[in-house]
Amino acid sequence: MTLSRIDLDDVASPAAIAARIHELAGDLGPAFDLEALCRQLDIVEITEIVTSAFEAALITDANKAAGSILLAAHRQPERRRFSIGHELGHFLIPSHRPLAGDPLHCSVDDLHLVDTREKDRRKRIEAEANRFAATLLMPPRRVRAAMVSREPDFREIVQLSKTFAMSKEAMARTYVDASRQTIAVIILQHGKIRRVYRGDRDFPRIAPWIGQAAPEGSIACSNHLQPGDFSESEECELDIWLDPGAAAGVEVLTEQVLGQAKGFAMVLLHAELVEN
Repeated sequence: MTLSRIDLDDVASPAAIAARIHELAGDLGPAFDLEALCRQLDIVEITEIVTSAFEAALITDANKAAGSILLAAHRQPERRRFSIGHELGHFLIPSHRPLAGDPLHCSVDDLHLVDTREKDRRKRIEAEANRFAATLLMPPRRVRAAMVSREPDFREIVQLSKTFAMSKEAMARTYVDASRQTIAVIILQHGKIRRVYRGDRDFPRIAPWIGQAAPEGSIACSNHLQPGDFSESEECELDIWLDPGAAAGVEVLTEQVLGQAKGFAMVLLHAELVEN
């Protein structure tokens, strides 16, 4: 089916716009042709340029009659795909209009923002564009339907990332939201916490803060995994990762680590809560 932006006129929220696209298109597979979809929705050009000034950018006028997407060159296909989805979000979300002196140029850090309630306008709209891209490229309902593991596991996250042609981190973020379990994913670089994804499921408060080292006694602290290697999921002491007050509501906490390149690693925490 040929889509038009007219078909999206009565929806405004990022997730609702993405869901409407899937509803109207009907046959979008897990790794659908995103650039063809962009062309149907008035993105007239997608161009790569050599730059360190931004990761991706949307070029359009105040009325959004048409748009062009610029991408930093030489990125991995999965990262490039999410960047395109992010900029398409800026283009389709009605409230995302370029302001004087504040063009829609997006950094790597912008592509990791998730708080759509952020008071700062710039951070909020970047998080909204990320929500759109994630819902479009990894619909939680479809991700959930593809999940077969009885327990949360990085092996499943990696397989899903291949199925949906997305990066492991992007899929881990969606996996946290889609899972029926109480889980969180922590991104480390050189042993320090860079990002934490807790989703909407009220995961117990994590004690180490962003910028702090992985706690002593954790698998991640002693991680010597090569990129792509997994630890097994192991039960750990609650106070290693959790705030003492939050730990009181947890029966069992397990930890699993995935080694990555350039000093990165991901930690998957699964909390089995005390039954009331």
